[in-house]
Amino acid sequence: MSYNNSTVLISTTVSAKTLIDTLNLILTRFINYLPLPFVILGSIGFIGNSITFLQPTLRTNTCCIYTLCSSFIDVCNLIINLLPNYLGQYDISWFSRLFSRVQCKFKLFAVVFLPQLSINLLLLSLIDRFASTLDLTSSIRRICQRNKAPYFISLNIIISGLMSLQSPILNDVIPFYMCSSTNPVLSSVLYSLIHGIAAPAVMLIFVLLTYRNVIRSRQRVGVIVVRKQNRSRNRFVGMIFVQIFGTAFFCLQWLGMYIYWSATQNNTKSYERIMVEIFVFILTNNLYYLNNVKSFYLSTLVSHRFRKAFVEGMMRGVTCGRYRRREENHTNFSMSNKIRGDRKARLPS
Repeated sequence: MSYNNSTVLISTTVSAKTLIDTLNLILTRFINYLPLPFVILGSIGFIGNSITFLQPTLRTNTCCIYTLCSSFIDVCNLIINLLPNYLGQYDISWFSRLFSRVQCKFKLFAVVFLPQLSINLLLLSLIDRFASTLDLTSSIRRICQRNKAPYFISLNIIISGLMSLQSPILNDVIPFYMCSSTNPVLSSVLYSLIHGIAAPAVMLIFVLLTYRNVIRSRQRVGVIVVRKQNRSRNRFVGMIFVQIFGTAFFCLQWLGMYIYWSATQNNTKSYERIMVEIFVFILTNNLYYLNNVKSFYLSTLVSHRFRKAFVEGMMRGVTCGRYRRREENHTNFSMSNKIRGDRKARLPS
């Protein structure tokens, strides 16, 4: 009996060691290198969004303005918050020198503020599409006016900053822990409620309200022009819906792990369990940054209008490049002919 128990114990230990080695291998060979392709794909996506949303047919649409601003914040978030995670694998000396009190608070404020600002701008584009489905007499439709966009974007920045104030207030430099929370329980609760649950909940509410308005508008009988306008508007609504569902998914998968990590951090755990939790924590945290990568790829995948605008923008850029080269060659040819003519004029007859 004791022999069997020893055999089971050895087998369990070997299995646990194999699992830990496998997770460490995946972590060091794959997951730790995710930030770099995410930053590259996010930068390409921002360029693609700029080409698409700055086309004459889309640049006056407030939904496109808000989405383009959100894409710009996405790139900033990837470069400021995610890229250092990749660079830190090669030189971590900067990490130990980073955390003075001011730098600690600013760093954690940026970690919370930039993702929240991106999500709020995406939410603003959803509210814009919700307003576009209302009656023409509704005062909420003013959000769709182009001249109002700078005010709503500025207001969004202020709201996002206020929502993120809990991060610098509740975090500081702590001996042996470097930059960490001074009240972990309160910090976890506020982060989960404000940045985890509130945004997906508000998004879901406006998705349902917008969907209700779209269904009602389809049930009405109108002229052909109105139907064409509704069809164009519904394409934007469909694109925003896909963006919102993708954002909610990547937010909630990270939020679930963060809540679990915060709730069980004081529990007694085995070494194997700790390693598994660290692996899942790092994986979900990296996948959370797909929120800042997905915008261009989802919009072009879902919307034919956006694909068409992107192709037109690329073709226009190629055409302009060829035209400029043709003009330069023509100018150089004219200048060379002029120089030859001047030389011939100087020669004695």
